Amino acid sequence: MDTEETKQDACSNYLNEIDLDPTVDEYTAANVSLHCIADKKMTVKFNPGMYIIEQSVSESTWRPVKVITGSVATFTNLTAGTDYRFRFYEITEDGILRPEMTDWFSTYEADYIPLQVKNISVLALEVDENNGRSLLAEVAFEPAKDRNCNYEVLLWDGELYYMHYRLDKETDFQFKTVCLAFDKNYSVSVISVNGDNRKDTVDTKFVPIPSCLEYYNNLTICAPAGVEGLQAEHRHLYDQFYDLNVVWDEPHLEPDNYTIEVTEANDTLLVTDNVPGNQTEIFFPNVKLGSHYIVNIIAESLGGVSVLTTIEKDIVNEYARVNKSYRELIIGVTMSITIAILVGMIYLQYYKQKNKHFSVECARFESFGQKDQPIETTTKLLHKDYESEFNNIPLVHDKFELSPKLLKLNNILGSGAYGIVRLGSLEDKFGNTTNVAVKMLKENPSMEDVQNFHKEILIMKFAGQHPNIVSLIGCCLLYKKPVLVVEYCCKGDLQTYLRKIWQSMVCVAFNYRARLKCGEDSLTDNGTEYRTNNSDGKQQNDQNIRGIANRLYDIQQDVEQLTETVTASDLLNFARQITTGMECLSSNRIIHRDLAARNILVCADGIVKISDFGLSRDVYQENLYRKQGNGKLPLKWIAIEALTHQVYTTQSDVWSFGILLWEIVTMGAHPYPGIPTNVVLKLLKTGYRMERPSSCSEELYDVMFCCWNTRPQNRPTFTQLKESLDKLLFHQSENKYLNMDEILYDDQDQYRILKK
Repeated sequence: MDTEETKQDACSNYLNEIDLDPTVDEYTAANVSLHCIADKKMTVKFNPGMYIIEQSVSESTWRPVKVITGSVATFTNLTAGTDYRFRFYEITEDGILRPEMTDWFSTYEADYIPLQVKNISVLALEVDENNGRSLLAEVAFEPAKDRNCNYEVLLWDGELYYMHYRLDKETDFQFKTVCLAFDKNYSVSVISVNGDNRKDTVDTKFVPIPSCLEYYNNLTICAPAGVEGLQAEHRHLYDQFYDLNVVWDEPHLEPDNYTIEVTEANDTLLVTDNVPGNQTEIFFPNVKLGSHYIVNIIAESLGGVSVLTTIEKDIVNEYARVNKSYRELIIGVTMSITIAILVGMIYLQYYKQKNKHFSVECARFESFGQKDQPIETTTKLLHKDYESEFNNIPLVHDKFELSPKLLKLNNILGSGAYGIVRLGSLEDKFGNTTNVAVKMLKENPSMEDVQNFHKEILIMKFAGQHPNIVSLIGCCLLYKKPVLVVEYCCKGDLQTYLRKIWQSMVCVAFNYRARLKCGEDSLTDNGTEYRTNNSDGKQQNDQNIRGIANRLYDIQQDVEQLTETVTASDLLNFARQITTGMECLSSNRIIHRDLAARNILVCADGIVKISDFGLSRDVYQENLYRKQGNGKLPLKWIAIEALTHQVYTTQSDVWSFGILLWEIVTMGAHPYPGIPTNVVLKLLKTGYRMERPSSCSEELYDVMFCCWNTRPQNRPTFTQLKESLDKLLFHQSENKYLNMDEILYDDQDQYRILKK
C-alpha cells in the first residue's frame, strides 16, 4: 500500500509539470459522490478505475492533486469553511478521457457541531481470533445528512469494562468491537465529532451477547449450564437420622461429573460426593439432619464449572408419634425417666473414675516441661480435633486425587503467608520415586486460610499443564490435612538464583582486582618504580604487558570455575519463557496479580516456571478482579490503575512483567532503588518510570518500557511480548542487547542495592 501511494505521489509531482490535455474524445464517467466531510478533509466515492484528479476553489484555477486507482479518494489539509470542486480524468489504454466535473462540496466551519448519527445496528457476531474466549461484533450506523467523517465509539458493559476510541479512517460507516465477554449486555454509542466539537446527545445500541454454551454448544470450551430441577427427599430412620435422596433434571449436554454437598444452615458440611455426568440421582444413607438443611450441586467439564445450584429444605418433627394414646405416652415417659436415672447413675460413677484417671494423666503431662500452662489449656490440647477444621471444605474427588501412602515428606523448602512448602518424594505405580514440592497449611490455620488453599488448588487445576507453569501433580489428605503436590524446581526462585550468581561473579571480580593491585605493588620497590638499564624503558613495558595479560587470563579461569553462570542469551530466554507461561494463563482468563522474580522457579535444565497462585483469581467472565479487604500487596510491582482503583486485569500483569524484566536485566536488583514504597504511586502519576539500566540496550528497554504505559489497553499482550523477545534472541550476538560486563564492573551501579 505504501508503495502504491509512493507511485501516486510521484505521478502527482509529474502532473504539476505538464498540462492535462485529453487524448480521447470521450467523457469520463466516474459518477463522483460525496462520501463524508470534515473541517479539513473530505472523502469522495466514484466508479472503480484509474484517474487523474484536479482540485479547485474557484472557477478558473485548477491544481492537479493526485493520481489514484480505486473507487475512494480522500483530500486532506483543506481549509475549514471553504467550497471545493474536482475534475476527474480517467486513464484508459487508449489515453486520457475528457474530464468529469463534480458539484461544489463545502468543508465544515472550524466550530461546526456535527449532527448525530442514527440507526446503529449489529451486523454479525464472530469469535475473536486473538482470544477464543471472547467475541467481536460488527456494528454499522447511518450517518446524518451532514455526512461527517469523524466519530468516537463508547463501549460499556454497565459495570467495569469500558472502551473509548476514535474512528477517523474512511469506512462504509461500520466498525468492529473486540473483547466482548459471553453472557453480557453491552451498550455501543457512536458520537459525531468535529475536532473538539461534538453533539451532546448520542445514539446508543444495546448489544446482548449470548452465553458461551448458546454460541458454541460444546462443554470442552464452555462451562456447563447450572443444574436444573434439583430436588431432595428425606426419609426418617431414627432420632435425627435420615436417608436422603437427591435428583435433578437430565441436561441438554452431559458434563464430566457433578459434585453434591449437603450442609447445615451455618454452612457446616454434613455429607458430600462426586458422581459421573451421566447420573442424575444420588442417595445418601443414614445422614444426621437438623431442622433445616441445604443441598448444593455444581456440574464440571473441561470447559469449566457451572454456577452453584442450591435448594433449602425444612424438617418437621416426623419421628414424634402423634397417634399414640395417652396411656401409651404416660407409660413411655415413665419408662424413659426410669431408664435415664439408671443410666445417669452408672455414667456418673464412670465419669468420676475417668476424671480421676484423666487428672493423673494431665499431671503427668505437666511434669514434662508443661507446668507453666494451666490445667484447662492442657486439657484442650489433649482433646483438640484438628480434622474438624477442614470438614467444611472437602477436596473434590477427581483425577488429581493421590494416595497419601505414596507420598513421603522431607525437609522444609520455604514458607509463605499461610502455608509451608516441603520437599517430598512421590512413588508411582511402577515403584519409581520422583521429587515433588508439597504445599500444606501451617498449624492452626484460620477458616479463611483453608478456603484460600482450596481456591489455589482449583485455580491450578484450571490452569492445566504447561512447560513454563509450575503444574499441579495432585492433592490428598495427609495426616487429616489437605496438601497440594506440585512440580519440584531444584534451583529455587529466580530472584535468589540471579542474586547468588551476581554475588559470585562480583567476588571473582574483587579477587581479580586484589590480585591486580598486588601485582602492581610487586612492580615497585619501596614506592620507587623498578627501572632497567635500558634508557628507552622497553624492557619494563614488556613486563607490564605480560603481567596484565596473565591477570586477564586468571579472571577468565575464575569465572569458568563458578558452579553457576548465566549469559545474556540465558537472561533473555528466561524472560521469553515467562511470557509463554503468562500467555497460557491469560488465555485461560487467570490473572496472577503477583508476577515477580521471587515467584518464578528455576529448574536444573534452565527452564523457568511461573509459581505461587496464592494471589491468583479465575476471572473467566470478565478477565477482571477487584481486590477486597486490606491484604498486603507488592506495591512496587503493581500497575498504576491497580494502585489507584484496586482493579486487576491481564494488562496489569503485563505491567508487572515489565518490572520482572527489569529484575532479570539487573540480575535480581530491587526495583525503584532508593525510592520509598509510599512515594512510588505519586511518582508514577507524574509520568516517572524507571530509567534504562546501563547493561540494557535501547531495544530491550523499549520492550520493558511499553509495559508501563498508563493506558492498559495500549500495553502489549503477552503474545506480542513473546514475539518481541523472539526477535531479540534471533538477532542476539554477544552483549548486543544485554551487556554482562556493565552489570559486573560498574562500581557506580545504583541497581546493585539488593534489599533482603
